[in-house]
Amino acid sequence: MGSKIKIIMATLSNFGEQFAGTVLKKVYQNAVAPGIVNKDYEGELKKAGDRVNILSFLNDALMSDYTVGTDMVSETIVDTEDQLVVEKRKYFNFSLDRLEDLFTYGNNVVSNLLENRAAVLEREVDKYVLEKAAEAKAGSWIGYNVRVNSGANTQASIVTTATGGTVTLGFKDDITAGNATTVELGDGTLAFAGFEATDVGKGFRLRSSATWVSPWWRISGVTNSTSATITEWDGAVSGSDFKEGFTLRGIYGGDGINFVKENPSDLTWMLTGATNDGLGWEIQAAIATTVSATQIYDQVTLLAEALNVNEVPETDRHLTIPPEIKTQLMQAAETQPSGIETMYQGTIVNGRVARIGGFDIHVANGVRLTFRAGHSTAASAGDFSPSSNGYIMLANHKGMITYADKWSESRVVDAENQFAKKYQGLYLYGAKVPAYARKMGAVLFGNF
Repeated sequence: MGSKIKIIMATLSNFGEQFAGTVLKKVYQNAVAPGIVNKDYEGELKKAGDRVNILSFLNDALMSDYTVGTDMVSETIVDTEDQLVVEKRKYFNFSLDRLEDLFTYGNNVVSNLLENRAAVLEREVDKYVLEKAAEAKAGSWIGYNVRVNSGANTQASIVTTATGGTVTLGFKDDITAGNATTVELGDGTLAFAGFEATDVGKGFRLRSSATWVSPWWRISGVTNSTSATITEWDGAVSGSDFKEGFTLRGIYGGDGINFVKENPSDLTWMLTGATNDGLGWEIQAAIATTVSATQIYDQVTLLAEALNVNEVPETDRHLTIPPEIKTQLMQAAETQPSGIETMYQGTIVNGRVARIGGFDIHVANGVRLTFRAGHSTAASAGDFSPSSNGYIMLANHKGMITYADKWSESRVVDAENQFAKKYQGLYLYGAKVPAYARKMGAVLFGNF
């Protein structure tokens, strides 16, 4: 007798679960996002719009000197419960009109169906998570700074508000050409000296000299070219490191570099909105810096330095770059060959391809990384046009971004008027950078 071939046809009862589970498994393995985020939250996801909680503390512990016979000062801990909102809702809804395609062999759904759907979901999740790079701490951006030096023809002031402050800039003859405000940068580049919409999220500080500078504050909104709102990098307005009555650190004391402390005679003019001459300013990473094989390793070390300054753990650090920057890293003299700690030449998990300078290097293909136009530059005084776009490349500790997701629905239904079935799946996800966790991220704003 001839041999018999036994064909086992899978039912549709578990197709939805197989599809959802296998697609998510591929996403968790291949997407960049799962390798650079954490899931440290409390709560349960059930439907779109659900919220889970992340606890943050917005000030460092205060240690004081103890004096015998003197009462100790009690410190107030400022805590905030950030809420992660499951704001993204993505669905699949496709028809299955060839019943044989529903057969499963070895418990695997048809491979090309899964590969394509998983790749689409990977791309969407990565784009969403990597957009959070723009929330990295002000002061931790690597790029080309627009710096207006202090002098007889510069003036700037801050008026504190309930949420931070409002900056007002003043221009005089030496940085004015016609009706435009132009400043010449260190390499001869002419740039717009005021605020632009592309500055939101970046660092801003006041300066009177190369050594007398304020802390970095975060530009939270641009009103016009001479006025912007600023906040602390973590949005805090009170704590042991704030001077009573002021909602910005570094006002009459704080964590500025060589910033004059407790000296009202030097700082009153900065706070009152007066137009005293002399105070300059600086906008961090206003223009994308050039990234090349000769510069990239130095730029990686600057990203590491930014995290070190903020006492971010040296483990679980990640740097996400486009393919072109990976090529430059591989070509850099510093990585030939000893600078590359590990080359992942086998299975690539979460886009991780190497380990350099203390970072696991992840490659985000396609359009997953965010682009942003740089501050306007000029060929001649006042002749402004936006500078070239730059990638916002995230260097972060895994604790920076909290991510939550759930495959909410997964079902097979009859297609009306057809001998076919429809698969319908709903995937919910959201991500949050807790206020205090912003210091766990740094940005390389660059092009090539």
